[in-house]
Amino acid sequence: MTLQRRATRGIPVLVLLLLVSVRASAQGTASASSTAHTSPSPDRYLGVPYHDATYNGGPQVIPGRLENEYYDTMNLSDEQRAAGAEEGVTYHDTDNKNDGSGTLNGTGSYLNEFRMHESADLSYTKLGHTPDAIDDSPFNIVKPEPLSMYLGWIAPGEWVRYTVNVREAGVYTLRVMFTSKFGGHISIDSDGADVTGPLEIPATFDARDPIEWRQAHHWNRLDRLGRFRLRQGVQVLTLHFLDKPVMNFDYMEFVKAD
Repeated sequence: MTLQRRATRGIPVLVLLLLVSVRASAQGTASASSTAHTSPSPDRYLGVPYHDATYNGGPQVIPGRLENEYYDTMNLSDEQRAAGAEEGVTYHDTDNKNDGSGTLNGTGSYLNEFRMHESADLSYTKLGHTPDAIDDSPFNIVKPEPLSMYLGWIAPGEWVRYTVNVREAGVYTLRVMFTSKFGGHISIDSDGADVTGPLEIPATFDARDPIEWRQAHHWNRLDRLGRFRLRQGVQVLTLHFLDKPVMNFDYMEFVKAD
């Protein structure tokens, strides 16, 4: 079915001019913006929590699970999204296409078309596939949930933003469901301030797997990644992918540290 969205048919001229300026700036400074721990000031940030006709949960809540596919959106038309208006605002992606939704996954269902007009790459876990198992192969370390959407095709320097509501200030650690062919590092900032530093993601490569493309689908879970402090209140978290490609992220659960 066609993915339905809450999208305005048009936006004010001043906002359109601002979007054009932001887009041009993001393209002109891609290498710098992709690695810097920076976020716009809250009064200038144009992103809002992800919502569509199916999901409208508002800011994701911490402590709790942050679904990586629900990065922030903007109240735009699909045509404006496809033109890249959100690039450099709610996400940074290295190309202007979604490699999963609407492409590899095709169309015809909510999962296949999820956020297909945006460049950040999205897919979902496929269990019971024949002739070759995909996300339930014997080379998983932890079996993923079926039909679980995830952020994938990740390249170094990319990032995504999430408006969250931290209900309890304190020290946190992460429980992360992921795949990573080469290993690498991520980091998180809050309203522009780095809160985690580089966090190491181990490789899930398994030389026993005879199917090369499936090295991107060996799922694992880290239960105690990092130790960092978050303040209470609504804030924008930016998740940075620092140095290695071929990662998939299903969710990050923010857990109060002991």
